Amino acid sequence: MGISLTVLGSAGTHTGAGRACSGYLVEVAGIRVLLDAGNGATANLQTLVPVSGLDAVVISHRHIDHCIDLISCYYNLRFDPDFERRIPLYAAAEVHELLRGLLANDSPMDFDDVFEHRQVGHGDAVRIGAMDLRFARSLHPVPTVSTRIEVEGASLVYSGDSAGGPDLVQIASGADLLLIDATWTGDASQYPAGIHLTAGDAGAIATSAGVSRLVLTHLAGATDRRQAIAEARARFDGPVLLAEDLERYEVGGV
Repeated sequence: MGISLTVLGSAGTHTGAGRACSGYLVEVAGIRVLLDAGNGATANLQTLVPVSGLDAVVISHRHIDHCIDLISCYYNLRFDPDFERRIPLYAAAEVHELLRGLLANDSPMDFDDVFEHRQVGHGDAVRIGAMDLRFARSLHPVPTVSTRIEVEGASLVYSGDSAGGPDLVQIASGADLLLIDATWTGDASQYPAGIHLTAGDAGAIATSAGVSRLVLTHLAGATDRRQAIAEARARFDGPVLLAEDLERYEVGGV
């Protein structure tokens, strides 16, 4: 049994031509989990499965380019006469308050009508179908989690937005695939500290963690994509790929 990962959005901070913001569909044995729901990501989702077909949602942090499409999902489900359950939402601190607040003036509507919120943080673990999920602290200006998904020895790690650090290296240790924030290129010192990684630093983390395959995502709109690949490859000897919307990756046996 393996893990299928489909990129629904790979743009960093804002959308681009043909590129939605952060969103990823993870599928294992018919169970579907949405990792992040940035601007436009759930439009791509619905080319593959309906929103009502999700079994759970995981949101790494409250920044709009990672969670705002859950408001669209709310309306999609709220007015679906055949939808009669709530979808588990595993989210970092402050996500639920933000999204619920965006609907506060639409009384009697409530975000919790369709989502069952469960806050997650460093060290937490949950099981969704055959998937074992673990969460770790991610270095970012707001509470953020990285996520590791394991199924029968296959492992996928998503950094969320991250400036790196030992917690990311630890949770990514030995992963078959590391999907990692690589917002910038060049010298990390020219950018604000504690927010994002350069592609080169993403490659270094992959090497330190001993991962098998590296997929760069969340590139800023002005980032040179060829340069990002080159800088990551200079610091990581394994396969380096660049996330593209609707690209699919297989992890482990299928």
